[in-house]
Amino acid sequence: MRLKQKVSASGDVLHDNPREPDRRERKKQAMKQHIYNCALALFMKHGYENTTVDDIAEAADIGRATFFNHYPVKEDVLHEIAAYTVNYARGIFDREFSVANRSAREKIKRSLHEFGRIFDRNPRHHRSVVLDVMRSQTGSPTGTKVPADELIAVLAGHLSAEQQRGEIDADLDSWQLAEMLSGIYYYTILGAIRGEHNKSIAKQCEKAGDIFFSGCMPGRV
Repeated sequence: MRLKQKVSASGDVLHDNPREPDRRERKKQAMKQHIYNCALALFMKHGYENTTVDDIAEAADIGRATFFNHYPVKEDVLHEIAAYTVNYARGIFDREFSVANRSAREKIKRSLHEFGRIFDRNPRHHRSVVLDVMRSQTGSPTGTKVPADELIAVLAGHLSAEQQRGEIDADLDSWQLAEMLSGIYYYTILGAIRGEHNKSIAKQCEKAGDIFFSGCMPGRV
């Protein structure tokens, strides 16, 4: 016996909404978020390497077993921070590149400017986490998919669209351009962490984006 499908007045098939999490699942999600918040605060204050699982458990007022129920290893928290950062960055790219009447140069500059502002808001705290997040991405085994790969894919898609619009040289590889643009951001942040410049990181990133675009615009010599 086949179940009847729910159909709207216009004839479209209606799908049931995904099951809402029950109270137990909500409590589990809330606890994991609590542990994450406590760990992030400690990483920002003391650094990832100087923070132990015991430190996180004490800050969250939980036992070690509860921590490991949610995060099998401490580095999993770092990977989650990286995933959150990538999702946030993706939102910035999607927003800036969705503006149809804006040039590719402005889209790139504004995107990098927004990334730089994140660091400018609290450089001392972010300095403690950024390097560890970068290390967690670059130190992954060969063939392992990391959150940064997803960001490269999204950015490559946006740059490819700009190539189709004639804003960026179509002969250039969009994936390689995306990797270069990501590298520009990371090295600008790295320079700030090392104290190589004390200017606004947002402005430094924006300037770097301008230089990047000059090298990939159509008709360049």
